[in-house]
Amino acid sequence: MPHADTKDVRRNFMISRRHYVALAAALLAVLLPASAGARVTSVRFASLPKRFVQNGMTSVVASAHPASVCSLSVRYADGQSQSGLGPQGTSNGHAKWTFRVSGDAAPGHAKVAVSCAPAGSVQRSVLVVGSVIPARIAVVKSGWSVRQPQFAGGRVSYGVILQNTSPNQDALQVYTLVNFVGPDSKLVGSATTNIAGIPAGQQFALGGDITFPGFVPPIARLEIVVHIDRRQAHSLKMATISNIYLEPSQLEPPWLGAVDGEVSNPEAALLLENTSLSTVVFDAAGNVIGGGTGFAGAPLPPASREFFKIMLGNDIPMSKAASAMVSAIGSYRAP
Repeated sequence: MPHADTKDVRRNFMISRRHYVALAAALLAVLLPASAGARVTSVRFASLPKRFVQNGMTSVVASAHPASVCSLSVRYADGQSQSGLGPQGTSNGHAKWTFRVSGDAAPGHAKVAVSCAPAGSVQRSVLVVGSVIPARIAVVKSGWSVRQPQFAGGRVSYGVILQNTSPNQDALQVYTLVNFVGPDSKLVGSATTNIAGIPAGQQFALGGDITFPGFVPPIARLEIVVHIDRRQAHSLKMATISNIYLEPSQLEPPWLGAVDGEVSNPEAALLLENTSLSTVVFDAAGNVIGGGTGFAGAPLPPASREFFKIMLGNDIPMSKAASAMVSAIGSYRAP
């Protein structure tokens, strides 16, 4: 009896072994022809920067097999897409794009995707950082008005619109020199002003006046010189100006006497104090016809406002004055 059992076990083992071999052979028969005839396809980034810098040049290289026509897309954190990325055919298995990152590309992670037909596609994430563009002050426009003497000397009211062209750097301790140039290109007068700061990307209305002991000599143009003493990453705050209106002089109504309005502290937890005001006045066509300076009278608690009046020298004809721009810079501190 034990001898018969041993034969049965051996028979069953041989049958199981034959089934296993047959199954393995069947699988190989299915897999080997398929793998032998398949085409290997792949797409990968051969070169991809770790960072994109706003307004900076960069390159992306993709490797694709087999030979393909590839397209690149770059979508920034705010949903905007990079422009100027045309399809590229592969050369020696590679497709390359060189482009300038959008100057207003949203900081954060951008999705970079390459799609190659028929090889496939690949996607990665790249960090976008802001480029530091040094603060520079440009003169947008300037102008003046002249009032010849009645009792004392003649006076000139002038205005200059300045702009910090950097998107991310404040200009601090900005020195301005306004030269009054005669028809013969000789200077007939000069005025200087120190501005505490002009925030990144913003304009500043610089106004003032100058008195001559007698009649004002002919003025052909203004010559403006600007020097920036210091720069910093953008953090400078400007007070909010609203409800501007032009007030005629009470003593001489034909002349502009003041620029009035409201200054507000937009900060929710900081006190605004030592606020200096500067205004530029325009005619109906938007030409600069003068300006002046003043101060806000009291410290402003968070999220509050106050009335201001910038007194002018009665040098701008009221009939020409149509609008004004006012800039305000003060210091902020915890209350």
